[in-house]
Amino acid sequence: MLKQTGSFSAKGNDGKQYTVFIFTKYISAGTLDDPTALIEGMKSLRTSTGHNVTRKDKGKYEIVQTGVLLESASPGAP
Repeated sequence: MLKQTGSFSAKGNDGKQYTVFIFTKYISAGTLDDPTALIEGMKSLRTSTGHNVTRKDKGKYEIVQTGVLLESASPGAP
């Protein structure tokens, strides 16, 4: 199951402001005691328009489809 778990603002080197959403994949880890248990898996980033974002470094990102570089000082940015 993929769930949106956060978001942050970032400025692109094209001068535009972007909203980047953080998605977390949850993996079934059920046991006899708790058959519905989930654990956090990998996180992924996407713009509000659905483009994939890669993390280059803390506060530095790139939109995969366009090559636009993003920077963010947001405390919620990974």
